[in-house]
Amino acid sequence: MPRRLVTPLLLLVAGLASAAEDGKLLYEQNCKACHLPDQMIVGPSLIEITKLYARRPKDFLAWAKQPQRKRTGVIEMPSMAHLGDAALLAIRDHMAQASKGLKEQKPNPADPFLRPARRPEVRRIFLPDAGPAAIAVALPGDLAYAFDAGECRVRSVWRGGFLDDWAYYKGNGKARVVLAGKVIWRTGPEASPPPVKFLGYAVDAAGLPTFEYVRDGATFRETVTADGNRLVRRFAVETTGPVELRLDPATTASAGLRVGDVLRLTPAEAKAFTLTVRLP
Repeated sequence: MPRRLVTPLLLLVAGLASAAEDGKLLYEQNCKACHLPDQMIVGPSLIEITKLYARRPKDFLAWAKQPQRKRTGVIEMPSMAHLGDAALLAIRDHMAQASKGLKEQKPNPADPFLRPARRPEVRRIFLPDAGPAAIAVALPGDLAYAFDAGECRVRSVWRGGFLDDWAYYKGNGKARVVLAGKVIWRTGPEASPPPVKFLGYAVDAAGLPTFEYVRDGATFRETVTADGNRLVRRFAVETTGPVELRLDPATTASAGLRVGDVLRLTPAEAKAFTLTVRLP
């Protein structure tokens, strides 16, 4: 009898925790670029949204699925109907939690799209020199990089500002953004790209993402950080066979055997290794 009572309770608690985490992830993937917790930038803050819809879940769903222009001079929000009611309500719950105790900040009178990045910052957005499944990441300091989720690899690194995305939002996502810094390193096209599958990313307490993907049958987890004039790419790979990666002259590896531009790692070496890119 006790086992029958405890097991459903544990499952319920685990389910609630999972739902909360899903709401946070869904917000970061679909809403964070336009809705900041405490300030109007592209769209209203989470504080304002929570005040409007804290006790009105049906109205929140209706607005999210068929948004209307509510104020002049603001870009109209695209429909989020494709996410489904359960996901949208999970996002609403996360917005309420994330804005709790915060005070509304005055909007920046300057062009909000040229604001400094809140580093680190992760944005899923169309980028130059990358496929449509691009993710821009601003690192602490003055470096930012583009991760191509379609090809599962870092495509470019730039120094200075983060993103100028006025054209992107004005065109409802139909245009690419302009990098607000200078590109200092980029990867070229792969001659014979292996089969890849992007599995998503998780953000740690500091705001840095770890990307997870399958490349040529091996499961990669990659975290990118900055160390002065170096880009540090840390990998953890699960594989039963050897791993091969092509490196440019600016990149060195902490493990494996390099022959020309090809790095070969055994399954044991691939469990934890680092690629370091020397930047100009």
